Amino acid sequence: MTQEVKDVRVCFRPLLEASDVLLITHRVLQEFPSRILPEFRPWFPSAYDTHPPIRPQRPAPLILPEEPLRQDQTQSQSRAEGQRFQRSWCAIQDRNAPLETTHSFSRLFRMTIEKHKLHLRQRVRWVLSERNCAELEELWLGINRAVRHSRMPTCNANFQRALAQIWLYCDVLYCEYIGNFLKQEFQLSGQITLSVHKVGDIIQL
Repeated sequence: MTQEVKDVRVCFRPLLEASDVLLITHRVLQEFPSRILPEFRPWFPSAYDTHPPIRPQRPAPLILPEEPLRQDQTQSQSRAEGQRFQRSWCAIQDRNAPLETTHSFSRLFRMTIEKHKLHLRQRVRWVLSERNCAELEELWLGINRAVRHSRMPTCNANFQRALAQIWLYCDVLYCEYIGNFLKQEFQLSGQITLSVHKVGDIIQL
C-alpha cells in the first residue's frame, strides 16, 4: 500500500485461529493490482482537429432563383382551391334554449311514422335543393339565423355546397312542424323531401 498502516483493528469470530486471522489480514492489506487506464479520446472532434470525423456524405444543395409555375401547376392549384371552397358549413342550435311545443301529427305523418316504426327522438333529414328557391346562399343565411334563434327545435343545418343542397336534421317529434315552418317562412317552391337513414325518402311536403 502507498501509505503505512500503523494501527489495524481486526474483528473475527471465536472459531478462527489467531494464525488464520493474521493470514487473512495480511492478504487484505496487500497491494491491490493496478492497471494503467487508456487515454480518453472523445468521439467528437476537438477545436484543434482539422479533419473532423463527421462529414455529410452529399454536398449541400444549390438554391436557385424561383422559377415561374407551369400551366399544369397553376391549374392543379386552382382546382385544389375550388375543392376547398366546396365545403359544408353547419349551424347548430343552442342547447340551452327552451324547446317550442308543436301541434299533433297530421294523418299523413302519423301513418308514415307508424309504417316505418320511427322513434320520436330519431333523427330525420329535410333536403332542400335549388328547385325550392332562387338562391341557396340567401336561404342558407335565413336558416342559419332561424336555427341560432331556436325557431326550429332540435334542428341543425348542413350546407352541402358540392351537392347544391341544404340538409336539416331534426327529431321525428318536430319533423312536420319544421317542414311547414320552412315552407311558410322562406316561401319555398316545389316539394321538400324528408328522408331517414337506411330507409330513404319517406315524405314529400
